[in-house]
Amino acid sequence: DNDSMEGMSHDQDLGEGTIHMHGHDMGGEVMGGLSPASPLWMGIILLGAVVITLLMLRRKKVVSQKRDYPRFNLLNIKLIKRVVMARPFQFVLQLPVVIFFIAVIVTGLLGNQHPGSNLATVATWTIWWSLLIFTILFLGASWCLVCPWSALSDWIERLSFWKRRKGISLGHKWPRSLRSRHLMTLFFIVVTWLELGIFITYNPRFTAYFSIGIFILIFITALIFTKKSFCRYLCFVGGIIGIYSNLSPIEVRSKDKAVCDACKTKDCVKGNEKGYPCPIFEYPGGMNKNVNCILCTECLKTCPPQNMTINVRPFFTDILRGYRGRYDEAILALTLLGLTIYHGFTMLPLWFGWAIATMKTNYPLYIMTFTVLLIGFVAVPVTLHYLTAYLMKLLSGRKDTTLKTIFVHYSYALLPVALFYHVAHNISHFNMEGLKILPVLSDPFGWGWNIFGTGGWEVSSIVQGGSVTVLQFGIILIGLVTSLTISYRISQRLFSKERGHIMVMAPMIIAIVVYSCISMATLIFPMALRTVSYF
Repeated sequence: DNDSMEGMSHDQDLGEGTIHMHGHDMGGEVMGGLSPASPLWMGIILLGAVVITLLMLRRKKVVSQKRDYPRFNLLNIKLIKRVVMARPFQFVLQLPVVIFFIAVIVTGLLGNQHPGSNLATVATWTIWWSLLIFTILFLGASWCLVCPWSALSDWIERLSFWKRRKGISLGHKWPRSLRSRHLMTLFFIVVTWLELGIFITYNPRFTAYFSIGIFILIFITALIFTKKSFCRYLCFVGGIIGIYSNLSPIEVRSKDKAVCDACKTKDCVKGNEKGYPCPIFEYPGGMNKNVNCILCTECLKTCPPQNMTINVRPFFTDILRGYRGRYDEAILALTLLGLTIYHGFTMLPLWFGWAIATMKTNYPLYIMTFTVLLIGFVAVPVTLHYLTAYLMKLLSGRKDTTLKTIFVHYSYALLPVALFYHVAHNISHFNMEGLKILPVLSDPFGWGWNIFGTGGWEVSSIVQGGSVTVLQFGIILIGLVTSLTISYRISQRLFSKERGHIMVMAPMIIAIVVYSCISMATLIFPMALRTVSYF
């Protein structure tokens, strides 16, 4: 099925074939004999960022969760309000995404199986998977609003595109014992195993099977259980979006909680003729975090006094204002950190070259090694965070603050490290392979078509040279500074009586710096491309 081998740079001879890696041009300026990507230079940058951040934070006061914050209600703009409040609003956004989603499945099943020549692999793993993290950062759960899996399932189960109908679901309640994010975390681990273990990102047909499988799973769940149980308790994409959305500048909130408290009908929970009840089992009038909201806009439509809003607010608001968090969310956050770093690790030359060669000669050894490493990259951040929390408890001398409390609260401080490394890593993929979408749109099946005149185009990186790496380092530093800031605020709240609460958070400072160093280190090496055939 493989038509060709596309090389870009840094070819690594493995005997049986060639592994094509794309390297970062790190030549650039040399400062005092040091490359900008050298370990010493990286250390100087990180140390400087830590010192400056801590000096600035010493002047900041504790931010209370009850304290107000700047925000702007987008529904104050009449045109936006008219569009959002229209019943077909979500359907109009979902329809083109669903059409494209079906095209991805069809091309994956029937088209050329070279990953760089098929719409399924390029659109899914290079464009969607790379850009998803940017939409979360700036637009929160906007993907959930247009999700094609959820849309198709809803249309079939409800027997309607947008009008409210009872539907054909059996309406069973989701088991109480499974009402956490642990299944999401497990699902994410399984998907990572499929993605990197059997390389579905390099196989259009496997990508199509994966998409179909997710749809079947969500549809069966919709037929058995009430509302969007899959989205709330199972969806690994929703889990990633939910935990990161706490950092985004978009929120759905009530204007005045007193109005919601006085409401007798609670239409946002029960639904009415204008819309469905909240599909993810939230009480919208009492929401103070983004972790569960999927921006479906149903609560805006059903609220009689129109007390719900869509606000633009400062980044990181939920975490900075003292969101206490949950243990299951903490485990998901740490798993995200570990698996995000693991994604970067598996694309480094040393691992990737060994992996491809071993898959061809000793597949059981590859699977065993890969699985052990995957478990390790999940277990190590959780274990180290427990150790960090334990050391902080010892340094504080506090008996009234439990280890679990410290573990959960400070896990959210690691979210910016994971998020901004995720952003920096995907910048590489999009920069090196994003333009592949142009020839693939003209020739989605890889059959030699030229619909838009771009078929057969030879494309390269969008930006050449070391400027991308400089940008990536800057993004990592944003994550570092934000994580330090959140850690400091948490320390103020938990250990406000201790004058030396910066010393108490010293283990956390070390953890944040170490993870940031690892993130930077993975970015300076050549990286395997997703649109190149290695088999």
